[in-house]
Amino acid sequence: MKLGLIGTGLMGAPLAKKILDAGYELNVYNRTKTKVLEIEKYGGKVYSEINQLIKESDAIILILSNYDAIYETLFDSGVNEFDSKIIIQMSTIAPNESIELHNKILKLRGEYFEAPVLGSIPQIVNGELIVLVGSEIEQFEKWKKLFASFSNNILHVGEVGKAAAMKLALNQLIISETVAFSMSLGFVRENELDVNQFMDILRNSALYASTFDKKLDNMLNRDFSNPNFPLKHLLKDLDLMLGSFGEKNINTSSLKGARKVLVEAIEKGFSDQDYSALYNGIHRFKDET
Repeated sequence: MKLGLIGTGLMGAPLAKKILDAGYELNVYNRTKTKVLEIEKYGGKVYSEINQLIKESDAIILILSNYDAIYETLFDSGVNEFDSKIIIQMSTIAPNESIELHNKILKLRGEYFEAPVLGSIPQIVNGELIVLVGSEIEQFEKWKKLFASFSNNILHVGEVGKAAAMKLALNQLIISETVAFSMSLGFVRENELDVNQFMDILRNSALYASTFDKKLDNMLNRDFSNPNFPLKHLLKDLDLMLGSFGEKNINTSSLKGARKVLVEAIEKGFSDQDYSALYNGIHRFKDET
């Protein structure tokens, strides 16, 4: 079976390597050609045209930035049908967007299911991504072996749309926990309290989350380089949450406040930095107050 992978950015490139390591034939495409050169050296076959990759692949994995990019890739590429093709959508999109893609692919005689992941580059490298699958149970059983090449935790969440919803519920915690920690850390520093003591207390309490330690040095040094998940992508996910949560009668006032913080940090030039750069939107520099 020949696999295709479209999107070799931060997540796509290391995923491609793990798939190749597992012995699969892999065709790859990325709009920015330089991002596929390393995969080509690693054994992937590079395509310059999306429609050709789709025609010559049995299953196509999508790791793209958003729904619009996915739609353009699939339906504006000159492919008129997906007869016997399987589309595996791994990006973070809204549940209704995933359902729409599913229905459209079915009409074009193909198969579709979603498999968004929780984790980033270190988890890919260590084979520890959490894969959330929204599919028919037969599809889940058939494709578990592929996911096992980069995951030791593969979960069937339900039908298409359910995994997308679960992913947004989990990513919401990334925002809320990081905003909350940034506020407390900034307040501790402004009051000239001992940060080490603050962290010791926090680690020994029910309030602790491991992400606090992972992002502590970034915030203390205001160094958000080498991102595993850039701030602009977190803002994209937040906007998905505002729509999807609101549709389910969930009060999104706290998310709207968090959005202002993210936008402020992005306007300061931290769009492509690690998402923990939202700290700079909360604990402002002295000359900004």
